[in-house]
Amino acid sequence: MPKVPFQGQEFDATEVDFQIRKEDWNEYQLMDGSAIKMKLVVSDIFKVLDKYDDENNPIYVVKSKNVVTVRSPDNLKKKPKIQP
Repeated sequence: MPKVPFQGQEFDATEVDFQIRKEDWNEYQLMDGSAIKMKLVVSDIFKVLDKYDDENNPIYVVKSKNVVTVRSPDNLKKKPKIQP
């Protein structure tokens, strides 16, 4: 049985299968002219056994990664070194 971290302790948990319903990009326009797109991609979800929040909902621990892309104007990009 897997153990997951929650509030500074480790608890028994069960892995929960899931379907992706929507994974949207968040987009940010920076004042220097760059644009950043970012989204969270979930890889695993675990239900903590016998633990509930203040509203009696089960506790889930989610493993995820952030995917980030950056588009910057040419004047902010590093200039390539010229090979002799």
